Amino acid sequence: MTDHFTEHLVKKVPTSQEKTKQLLMVLAAIVLTVGTAYMALATGWLIILTLTMGVIYGAYYILSGLGIEYEYTFTNGELDVDKIMGKRKRTNLITVDASKFEAFGALTDDVEDKPEATLVLCSDNTGEGEYYADLITEEYGETRLIFTPSEKMVSYIEEALPRTLRYRSQHGI
Repeated sequence: MTDHFTEHLVKKVPTSQEKTKQLLMVLAAIVLTVGTAYMALATGWLIILTLTMGVIYGAYYILSGLGIEYEYTFTNGELDVDKIMGKRKRTNLITVDASKFEAFGALTDDVEDKPEATLVLCSDNTGEGEYYADLITEEYGETRLIFTPSEKMVSYIEEALPRTLRYRSQHGI
């Protein structure tokens, strides 16, 4: 048996609502910085200048932590999905065995919604190149995974699928 290993990192594109929140945070940081800097100049208190530096650092820290990336690692039939926040905190979202998939394929408008399933959404949020996988996990029960794998990862996943599902996936059924 040949070993199959591949990794893929996707950056989540922020929604317009998330971009608006970021803009409001930047504006609030600017107002606080200008306000505390003015107070420091007017009063001559160094403690207020220190507070100004704290506001600037706090704004930087919060804004840099808003970026979200997803890392998919496929190793011999097992898919790990990690969420990376601000390039400083990593959380494992799910680890699944592709041979346990009940459905797999490109996510199109033709794919039936599964409102009863737990949704693990870890795609790049562009709507292009998204795939779904339906399975049952101990942690979430009935689960739908939506992600944006590379072509190489898709081919490795298809090789690891159960035989009937592999046939349907490769022939677009």
